Amino acid sequence: MSRLKHTIYAEVLLQHHAAMFRPFLERAGLGLDVLDHPEQQIPLSNYVHLLEIAAEELDPALGLKLGQGLYNDKPNVTMLGGFGYAVRAAADVRALLEFAVRYLVVHAQANELSWQVAGDQLEIRYRISDPSITLRQQDAEYAFAALYTRLREVTANKFAALRVDFAHERPADTSEHEKAFGCPVRFDQPDNLMVWPLAMLDEPLVTADPRLFQALQPGLEEARRQRLADTDLTARLGLAIEACLGSGISLDEIASQLCMSKRTLQRRLQDLGLEFNDLVEEIRQALAIDLVRRSSLNLTEIATRLGYNESSSFTRAFRRWTGLSPREFRQQAERG
Repeated sequence: MSRLKHTIYAEVLLQHHAAMFRPFLERAGLGLDVLDHPEQQIPLSNYVHLLEIAAEELDPALGLKLGQGLYNDKPNVTMLGGFGYAVRAAADVRALLEFAVRYLVVHAQANELSWQVAGDQLEIRYRISDPSITLRQQDAEYAFAALYTRLREVTANKFAALRVDFAHERPADTSEHEKAFGCPVRFDQPDNLMVWPLAMLDEPLVTADPRLFQALQPGLEEARRQRLADTDLTARLGLAIEACLGSGISLDEIASQLCMSKRTLQRRLQDLGLEFNDLVEEIRQALAIDLVRRSSLNLTEIATRLGYNESSSFTRAFRRWTGLSPREFRQQAERG
C-alpha cells in the first residue's frame, strides 16, 4: 500500500454497496467503519486495491458496471457526494469539465482529470498520479464508465463517444467494454483517454442548476486548498524518487529537485508521518513488480533502472517482496 497517504472520500459508493464490499474490506486493509461513515477519508491505495479484489472475486467488469450504475437501486444516484451534485449542476459541458478538473482533488487526492481540444474532437484524460499504485484497471474503468454515463445523462444522450483508450492491458473478455461505451475501445495505450465530438463542449446541461452550483462552490474551494497542500508535495515527491532510482538517490538530491532544503523536506515528511527510506523502498517495490509484469525490458535492464548494481541483489529483493524470483514472477504473469 502507498505510504504517500493519498486519500479518497469513499462517499456513498462503499455505503450503498456495503453487502458487495464487506467481505473484502479486511483483505484491502480497511475496517468495517468505512461502511458507516461515508464522510471518512480512506487511503486511496486501499480503496483501489479493494476494487481489484472485489472484481477478481465477483466480476471482472465490476468497475464498468459500478460506473454505469448497474448495481444502483436508485436512478441517477451520485456516488461522489457534494462534488458529484455540483458536477450535474454546471451550466454546460465546458463548465462541468473545468469544475471537475479543478475540484476532483477534493474527492480523491491523486486522481487527475484533464481535457483538451484536438481538431474537431474533445479529448478527456484520467489518471492516478501516485506511482506506487500500479494495479488500477478497475479504478480507470469505473472512472470512465461513470464519466461516460454522466455526460450522456446531462446532455440527454445527444452525443456518442468516438473512442475510448485504456492504459491497462487488454482483458480476456472485452464484450462489456464495447457494450458500455458503444465505440471502439483500445488497451495498452499511453493514457486513459475518451474522445467525443467537439460540438459537445458547449452543450447546455439538462440538469443545470445555477443556484445549487454557486452554493456548493465555496465549500469545495476551501476543501480544495486544504487538500492541495499535501497532494502537491506527495505527488512531486513520488515522481522525483521514481526519476532518481536508477542514478542513485538521497534525501539531499530529492530536496534539491523539490527546490527546498534538506531540513525543510525532513520536517514536511515528519508532518506527513513518512520515513524517507521506507518511501523509496515502497516505490522501488511497486515499480519493480509493474515492470516485471508489464514491460518488455529484460531483468538486467529493470535492475539497473531501479538502482541495483547487480542483478543478484535485485533478485534477492524481489523474492523478499513477492516470494518469487523476477523470472518466476514474469512466467507466472504470462501464464495469466
